[in-house]
Amino acid sequence: MNKISYGQFASLLLITDAFALLCLYGNISVLTTAGFLTGIIIQTIMAIPVIKFYNSGGALKNCRKVVCWFYLIYLLLWGGILFSMLWNAAEIIYIPFENIGFVSEKLLISGLIAVSCLYVSSPGIKAMSRAGTIVAVLGVLCLLIFLVSAVPNAKFEYLTDLWNSNGFFDEFIRGFSISGSLGSFVVLLEFVNGSKTKSSIMYFSGKAILYTVVTIAATSVAGGIMTITNFPIVSAAELSQPFSVQRIDSLFLMIFVILAVFSIAVQVIAASYLFRLIFTSFSILRSTCSLVLMIGAAFALSKVGIYHWAYAIAVMVALLIVPTAMLIKKSRGRG
Repeated sequence: MNKISYGQFASLLLITDAFALLCLYGNISVLTTAGFLTGIIIQTIMAIPVIKFYNSGGALKNCRKVVCWFYLIYLLLWGGILFSMLWNAAEIIYIPFENIGFVSEKLLISGLIAVSCLYVSSPGIKAMSRAGTIVAVLGVLCLLIFLVSAVPNAKFEYLTDLWNSNGFFDEFIRGFSISGSLGSFVVLLEFVNGSKTKSSIMYFSGKAILYTVVTIAATSVAGGIMTITNFPIVSAAELSQPFSVQRIDSLFLMIFVILAVFSIAVQVIAASYLFRLIFTSFSILRSTCSLVLMIGAAFALSKVGIYHWAYAIAVMVALLIVPTAMLIKKSRGRG
């Protein structure tokens, strides 16, 4: 793998976070913002061991294979959850496709996304990270359009309406549950060319700003229909029409699909690298194998639900427990 800049690193991870946030299911309120923001602060602190590990010259290829296996399984499961989010969001976002009797809608959408992911990830992480930076800039522009168009439709009394909201702890857990990109954070941080500390701070700062701005804006716009919509952020984007003669739905659909492709492609390229570390002779079809396993995981996890306390625990283990063990082992070996 080639080295990437800290800006490219942050862009790839924030694309995944943006997609997971876009597919957020259930009511949101200012407690959502508070729970998510608290979680991001804690995640930043929890990332210290992995930052120290890489700053001291550590590398995944020098760790035991059980570590690589853990992150590989983690990435495959998170990729499956992203596919599941895509399927759920398709209930409210119409994705046109030709009806084929013997192929289900989920499998057809997954196949098209998978082909796109293979195309995006095939040149390698350096090329994909350059494209990811462009996508991130496009996403920021669309976010600014959404914010500007949301102002006339915003009712700030919705920000104080908490009667139908989840509790702070529930939102805290939900924030961790949609932070599965922290697994790819651990894997891809190794390939940042420059300060790992600066890269991490840039990423977590961007994530905090993204989550805060989007949840506050969506709450102020869609607060009145929170009881009848399952996807409040999508609904808020659809209610905010910046153009008087052209609806935003087409633009929103394009951004949604692009974010889905790049989000899953990031997990694929990280999983492909781990496949190479575990199976040194496995030189071809690593990405294809990763995608097939992710789609299988999506079907297996579709009955569990997107937000589960077990997902939050898995994120904590991937970000804190395993890197701490890696750092301790490396320190002992150096001693």
